[in-house]
Order: sequence, then C-alpha cells, then structure tokens
Amino acid sequence: MSSVLTIAVGVAQDVERGRSFDPQTAAQRDGERHLVVSSVGLSSATFNPSDRGTLRLLYRLARDSAVTVNVYGPDNGLVRTLVQGVRRNMGSNQELWDGKDLAGKIVPNEAYFFNIETVDSSVITEVYDPTTFSGGEFGEITRGEVSRGGGTVSYQLSQPSRVLLRAGIAGSAMLKTIVDWEPRPAGAVTEYWNGKDEDNLIDLLGRKYTMILSYMTLPETSVITYGNINYTYREYRALVKRKPEIKSDRGMTNNRKLSPHFLKSPLTDRSFKVKLGFSTLDRPGAKDVPEARDRVVLRLDIDPKDREVIENQQFEIILFVDTVFYIEEERGYLPFNIPIELKDLPPGEHVITANVITFGDQIGVGSRKVRVVK
Repeated sequence: MSSVLTIAVGVAQDVERGRSFDPQTAAQRDGERHLVVSSVGLSSATFNPSDRGTLRLLYRLARDSAVTVNVYGPDNGLVRTLVQGVRRNMGSNQELWDGKDLAGKIVPNEAYFFNIETVDSSVITEVYDPTTFSGGEFGEITRGEVSRGGGTVSYQLSQPSRVLLRAGIAGSAMLKTIVDWEPRPAGAVTEYWNGKDEDNLIDLLGRKYTMILSYMTLPETSVITYGNINYTYREYRALVKRKPEIKSDRGMTNNRKLSPHFLKSPLTDRSFKVKLGFSTLDRPGAKDVPEARDRVVLRLDIDPKDREVIENQQFEIILFVDTVFYIEEERGYLPFNIPIELKDLPPGEHVITANVITFGDQIGVGSRKVRVVK
C-alpha cells in the first residue's frame, strides 16, 4: 500500500553564485583582473572511498599560480590538504581525493567541500570558498510518497541538501526523527522507515499522522561520501583525538537567507533519545510493561552522551498520554520527575510519550508503556 502525502509547504530557491576573496585579492588590487579560479566542478556528486573510489576536483586557472586545495567537513574542520603551494599551469587542472583524512583514515559518510587558494606571480591571493556564496538556504518539500508495504518515504530534491524528516501525530506529539540533517544528493530520494515511533510502540501509519520534511542546501561542489560501515561521523570525531583546524570565516558575498542550522555542528545539532522510567515500578525482575492502578511517578532523563545537545540552552518538556496532551514544563530541567494520574484511563495498555524540545529546535523523543489495572 502506498499513498501520496502532502508533507509541507515550500519552494526551493536557486542559489546565487559568487566568489570569495582574501583582503589582498586580484579584484581589489586591479579592477581589470579576472578571477583566477573558475569552472569548479566534481567528477561525481557522490563516491565510495571504502571501495577505493577516487574523486576528481576540476577547475580552471586564468594564469599560472601556486595552488593549495583543502577538504573541509560538515563542521568546517580541515579533513585533508590535497596540494599545498603546488605550481599549476593556466587552463584546466584537477586534483584527486581518495576519501581519506590527514591520518589516512577513510572519512565517515558525510558531505565535504573544497577550498582552492591561488597565489600568482604578483603574489596576489585568491580563495574559492563555496560557503561564502552558496549553501544553507532553507526550504520544505511539498510532496512525497509513503509506502507502508515497502517501508519507504520518497521525495524529490532539486539541489544537494541536508535533510530533516520528522513524523508525528497531527496536532500532537512528535514521535520520530527519520532523517536528522543528513546529506542527500539531488534527484529522487528514498528513505526507509517502518512507520513507528522511536521506541516502536506506536504505529503512526495507522493514525492521522503528519510529516515535516525540511532541507538546507549544501555548498557548491560538495561531495557526499558513502560506504563506510565502520563508524558514523560522531564516532569518527571521538576516535580522532586531535581537534581539526577550522576554516577561516570569510563572510558572505551575497544576501541569501541562511537556515539557523547551517553554521551549527552536527555533533550537537541533532535529535537525541529520551529515557523514561517509573520510579516505583522499575526494579530487577519487573515486567517490561509495568502495572499500576491510580498513578505512576515518571522519571525523565537523557543519556549522558547526549547532554552536549542541550548544554547552555533552554528546553521545554511536553508529555502526552496515548498521544493526547497531558502537561508542559516550559523551562525544563533534568532529571525530571512527575506523577502521572491513571485513574481516569480505562484498563489496559497505555503509552506515555515525552518530547524534549530545545530553543534551537533539537528534539528528543521517548515513549513507555504502562498497563492500567482496576
């Protein structure tokens, strides 16, 4: 069974193009000069370094120059220097990247972009930095198709982008982050989802559900790597002890409107798991679905490894019983303990759901069942 679903409202906008310059640039020194770097492109929008794939960065030089090419990751950290101060001739040129970092480790599946710095015979520096004129523009996908039988959500992207796909009950709880600002290429995209919430307790497709599919464009000439099954980006950053060198901030050269998520690190700009427990019912040997008569004391917390997401920002806690609003704590704190009244509920299993929502729009979700007995 499949259905066409209106997911959100929005129209993708084309990206205005430009170039970034260091203070001592050709254009500033001499108005008649032309850009040194042009026609920048990639041999592929995606590639698999784990399968010994190689990517070609293509570009043209207006004159002979010493060239430095750096690869940067999703948090603007230096991943690899492909060439440094190497002489390249006027005309078409290319540099190769095998998808490895400075230590020779295969990079995790993510989006990466390139900076090209040139110094000509007049010792004039020019920098091609795609983040100054492209990427970060926000939009929402208007249409998509959900297939229960295939367990998929399908949609079209007009540009390579980071995608956020969430699902919940209309007018009620957010229940699942299906895609969490992950990079996707342009064209037809298929995501896999079993139709249930984070804890597999609630079947959303059997209810009046809603989905929100947002995106922000990737910088020009970004490449998306795939095929690394050994570690995620977060795990990779934990393995690499050294702190990466951060790309210089050169500012924007156009007036595009950026998503507030564009400048945030994926290490902290992400969803997180909410842990729910019952203070008096959870004990060794207890049933997976505890039984209670009139009330339970709910304890809410998040894993210590996720604390970095909510550090130094406010958040609110919203509780739902069977996806019906129960209570809201606008200035949340952790751990959070609250009694949940059950006496008005009919006998049987019920689901308590918590949404923890930061002011930066990160959302944590958790659900837990309880059986009401009379």
